[in-house]
Amino acid sequence: MKDEAFGIVPILRQEDGEKFLLIQHHAGHWGFPKGHADPGETAIAAARREFEEETGITAYELLGETSFAEEYSFIRHKINVRKTVTYFPAVVTSDVVTCQAKEIKDYAWLPYEAAVKKITFSPARQLLVKVYDHLKQSGTR
Repeated sequence: MKDEAFGIVPILRQEDGEKFLLIQHHAGHWGFPKGHADPGETAIAAARREFEEETGITAYELLGETSFAEEYSFIRHKINVRKTVTYFPAVVTSDVVTCQAKEIKDYAWLPYEAAVKKITFSPARQLLVKVYDHLKQSGTR
């Protein structure tokens, strides 16, 4: 079975460097805000809606249509699920987060090295490495 979700990699630019917003899901793992698309919703629209719902952040700018994907498998109700999550990096202008209590247990703004260490699952860590490398190579950091 295939599953697809969409999210945002939130980047806060500060004088001492970028910080990345990680959220802790109720299951306990740390990663980025994400969710499923509503019927007829585009990938970018779904990513935006989920991000805004989960974090309350509305002041942000996507870095074009650049996207990064993570893929992983898990078992749900004895069925193997292959999940792809497409993320869009975005620069936010405020570090104020209003967590959606039913979706998010906690959150943290962390510099790159700390964020890489905090992320629970390897695919999400690898995704952050790719986003960070993209920021360096494109000169947007």
